[in-house]
This record gives sequence, C-alpha cells and structure tokens, in this order.
Amino acid sequence: MPTVEPFVVRPEDEHGVTVTATLVQHAPVFPALAYRFDTPTGSVVFSGDTGPCDNLVRLAQGADILVHEVIDLDALLGRISLLSNFETVRGQLGRSHTPVQEVAHIAARAGVGTLVLSHLVPGEGTHAPEEWEAMAREGAPEFTGEIVCGVDLDEFAIGSSR
Repeated sequence: MPTVEPFVVRPEDEHGVTVTATLVQHAPVFPALAYRFDTPTGSVVFSGDTGPCDNLVRLAQGADILVHEVIDLDALLGRISLLSNFETVRGQLGRSHTPVQEVAHIAARAGVGTLVLSHLVPGEGTHAPEEWEAMAREGAPEFTGEIVCGVDLDEFAIGSSR
C-alpha cells in the first residue's frame, strides 16, 4: 500500500462538513479507504477494514472519535486451524485487520479522544463488550482516552462525551 496524505473527497458543504479519506491496508483488496468527517462541532474517523497503517494515523490526527475495526486473531485461529490453507489465511487476516491489542496504540499515535471498537472479529458473542475494551486498553496503556465497544445503533455526539 502506498504512503499517501489524506485527500479531500467532498469539500466543505453548506453545513460546514468536510470529508477526507486515505488509503488503508486491506490486501488483497485495493483500494481500501478510511474516511474522516470534520464538522463545526468535531470530527470522526472510520477506519474501514484495515491492518495497522500510518496513513490512517495521519488521517485520524486529533479526531474526537476513531471508529476502528478489530480482530482477536487468537480466538479466530482455533476456528480455522483445520483449513488446508490455514497459514495463508492466518497471514492474510493478520495483514488486513488490526489486532485488538494494537488498536489503542493507533488511537494514541493519532491523539484521538475516544476509540470505538467496531466490526469485531470473531463475532457471535466471543467476548463481552467489556472484554474487548480491556484487551484494547492492555495493548496501549499510553492511550488515556475513552474506549467503547460499539454496539449496533450506538450513537455518539461528536465533540462531547457519550
């Protein structure tokens, strides 16, 4: 994936909202994008599917909220260990998704206020929301912001706490 600076997708509209994007790591899918929405009251970034990448860190600099996908690769590996192409699948998942233990480090590097965990893999109740949050926090004690495990239909006010 090439290194790129964030680029404007939609210039500021009549409501003061600007949309920017960047390329993210989701090989073999290319291009894969993350999006940032800057509003008069704050900003939110959506990672999309991605492995850790500096392009996303640049896009998320100073955002109020970063909504980021996570994977618990260890929990998933037991489910796929009998596949004939196990090593290939494991490698691809490790490159194209962000381990839950690394996501708060990304949030800390970007200086975001709140990290919302989303697109949890594996799903199906593998972990309670509090467990996802704890795993993320353990990976980056330097992140002092709020960590929330997103649940369908959650709403967050940009520029203020939940």
